[in-house]
Amino acid sequence: MDLHGGYVVPPYGDAHEHNFDSLQMTRKVSAQYLKDGIYYAQGMTDVTSGAAEVVKAGMVNTPATVDVTYAHGGLTGINGHPKDVYESIFYYPRTDMQRKLVIEGEKMEGEAYWQIDSAATLEAKWTKILAAKPDLIKIYLGETENFKAYTNDEPRLGGGLDPELVPLIVAKAHAAGLKVAAHIDTAHDFHVAVTGGVDEMGHLPGYGMSATEDAAKYRLSDQDIALAAKRGVKLQATAELASEYSPSAADLAARRALQTDNLKRLKAAGVVVLVGSDRYSQDSVAEADYLQGLQIWTNLEMLRMWSVQTPETVFPKRKLGELKEGYEASFLVLKENPLENWAAVHQIVDRWKLGQRLEVSPLAAVQAATGVGSQPVSLGGAVVSVFESAFF
Repeated sequence: MDLHGGYVVPPYGDAHEHNFDSLQMTRKVSAQYLKDGIYYAQGMTDVTSGAAEVVKAGMVNTPATVDVTYAHGGLTGINGHPKDVYESIFYYPRTDMQRKLVIEGEKMEGEAYWQIDSAATLEAKWTKILAAKPDLIKIYLGETENFKAYTNDEPRLGGGLDPELVPLIVAKAHAAGLKVAAHIDTAHDFHVAVTGGVDEMGHLPGYGMSATEDAAKYRLSDQDIALAAKRGVKLQATAELASEYSPSAADLAARRALQTDNLKRLKAAGVVVLVGSDRYSQDSVAEADYLQGLQIWTNLEMLRMWSVQTPETVFPKRKLGELKEGYEASFLVLKENPLENWAAVHQIVDRWKLGQRLEVSPLAAVQAATGVGSQPVSLGGAVVSVFESAFF
């Protein structure tokens, strides 16, 4: 078929989202994901029953919709993150009364989070965790360097697991054929995760750092980076979160300097960085643009990160990201060359998924229809690929 000299790239991915666990939210975001060329999404904690409704309704994982994996409820410590989010209905508690209600509440236990405080508790809940059929296990670490000190204080919200439980959880997950991704806030959390055998890091530390803080708390050690590279650990940067809530110019500059330092050393060591948003109601476009703006990667490297490495990490058993016999016939057609102008990644003139043209509309985005739009594609000489052999 003739694509009129368009530039062909694989569809993009989102390695860190929380968007596809309710009918209402899925209707809201699906068309935007497909419009932006993002076909693959990794749910890094969700409301399990809501996700089941979405899947049953055919709103994801069909030829006409976004393909999604789910971690379901994340494993955390007593009153740890994300209990502070889910028990307060997506608003962080700000008053003593709100904190009290969240601490006492356990409505979403077993749905959006699991509180694990010992090996015995993990063993008791593990069968139920697996019964939800997660595609991966999400764990939460929060300032693990202070874990023992916090346990002696008043009930604390926003923390995470006992770091000593991490290797045990990883072993049980791997035995069940599941990878483990870890929410991390500090460099020590990164250390705990990488030495504990975690497969993916859910954040790059320091996205909320103040300019007056000591950046050492968030600067990854060269030794931990080397170990992550050796073990094939991947990192979801979620770096664009640094611009959340309108930070001061000084705070944003400090965050970007820290991110640039960490990311340059991660790249030099060979650690794969993934594109993930971690923003409710949004996809990974802003994150991809933010990372490209740090000028650490070339346009080709950024494109490969977003359209090959991220999707193949979300769906490692599928043949994605190449124009090759036996691979899924899913691709985007861009108006201009993204290697010359990064903005071209957003100039999508045609979208194909599993050999069929996608008509992007709210209806097409949520229906489990097949045979959308056209006959299967035959990739002919008229297709212009920006990657050629060097891309793959």
